[in-house]
Amino acid sequence: MDGFMSCYEKCRIDMTCPEYVYRTLLLSIGVPIAVIISAIAVALPGMIPGPLTAIYSIPAGIFGGAITFYARVYSIRSLKNYRGALMDAKAVHSVGFMLTMAESNVPLKRMFQNLSNLGTVYGEDIALESTYIISLAEEDGMDIISAVSKAQSVSPSVIWQEILIGISGVYSSGGELKEYLKGKYQTLSERKRTDVRKYNDTVQGLSSVYLSVIGIAAIFIALINLVFNMASLFSNDSLVWLDALIIVPIGSFVIMRILKVTNPEA
Repeated sequence: MDGFMSCYEKCRIDMTCPEYVYRTLLLSIGVPIAVIISAIAVALPGMIPGPLTAIYSIPAGIFGGAITFYARVYSIRSLKNYRGALMDAKAVHSVGFMLTMAESNVPLKRMFQNLSNLGTVYGEDIALESTYIISLAEEDGMDIISAVSKAQSVSPSVIWQEILIGISGVYSSGGELKEYLKGKYQTLSERKRTDVRKYNDTVQGLSSVYLSVIGIAAIFIALINLVFNMASLFSNDSLVWLDALIIVPIGSFVIMRILKVTNPEA
């Protein structure tokens, strides 16, 4: 339960964790009831014998309730990981912006205020985390360094955590924030270039796979359709239509999803 609450806090959902759990339990109980009632309603006109309704609807309802519960729980972990990936992808740009402000001697609190207002540029999730830091400082009365440390402990992004830990360390040790951000920006830029190179290699590899598998499959299916037509087994181009309407779209969708997942810009 502690792990779930930690993931939930990192999602920044506009709903308390107990309220989310309460709604999840209601849905998990409501789904089996709905399944059983629906089965009985179908059985009343005599479409399904009564005993079979009891046999099939109860396990189906329990299964549906369990799936609902685990889907709601899993969605929290998935959302946390997704937010972390988005923040990791945009972190280098945010650090570059903070470095520019540090060179102009902009106060740390003002840096996060500016980031919170530029979600369309540096990512809505980084803007949300920056807003959280400002809220800790202004609403909870924390000093900015304590707010940064608190936000670091509940951030879904490993890279953003590293950045906040480094900022806290610089202020605690009396170091120079500008120098820290400059070093961090160089490190993240190099990591970004590596990710882009890997992504380009992935695109080239998947393109070869797509052309080899989907393209050759389309030609092979067209030849089979021609042979079947010549043998009078088919009188139309049904296999060609199957390839055009099902195989090629599904293959394209799979490739696009893989590219989306491996995209360094998330």
